[in-house]
Amino acid sequence: MTTDPTSPRVSAGASPNAAPRRRRHTALWVLVGAVVGVFIIDQVSKELALHALLTGPTMLGGVRLQLVANRGILLGIPAPTGFVVVATLAVVVVAIRSARGARWPTSLAFGLLAGGALGNLADRFQDRHFFPSAAVVDWITAGRITFNLADVFLIAGVAMLLFLPTSDDSPTAQRAAS
Repeated sequence: MTTDPTSPRVSAGASPNAAPRRRRHTALWVLVGAVVGVFIIDQVSKELALHALLTGPTMLGGVRLQLVANRGILLGIPAPTGFVVVATLAVVVVAIRSARGARWPTSLAFGLLAGGALGNLADRFQDRHFFPSAAVVDWITAGRITFNLADVFLIAGVAMLLFLPTSDDSPTAQRAAS
C-alpha cells in the first residue's frame, strides 16, 4: 500500500467538517497568541523605556528615543479618552469577529491590530507616579512622529490586511495553487 504525501488524510470516522474546524482552531490560537504576545512586548518595552529614558532622550542609530505623553490616538492625533476607549473596544471586537473562520495570516493581522490597540489602551489606566496619567507612553521618534511598539504592530496589522488575499479565489491564491 502506497501513501501519497500530498493527499489529505481522512480516517474512516473523520468528520467532513474536521479540516474547517481545525482551521478555525488554528486561526483562533494565532489570534490569541498575537494579541497576548503584542500586548506583552508592548508593555515590557514601555516599562524599559520609562526607566531607561527618565534622565532624558538618547540616540540609537538614527532614531531618537525620548519619552512623550500621548493623550491622543494613533501617532498622537488628538482625541478625548472616552472616544479612545470606545474606539479601541470596537477595534478589538471587530478584529475578533473578523478573525473567526479566517486563515491564520488574516488572524495574525487582526491579532496585531487588537494587541496594539489594547496595549495603548492599558497605558491610559496605569498609575505611573513619574508619568502623566491617562497618557500613552510613546518613546520612539522618527522625524516629527513619536510612537511606540503598539503603534508599529497596529500599522503592521493594517498593512497585512490591505495586502492579504481576501478569499481563496483571489488572483494571489489562484497563482499559488497553479
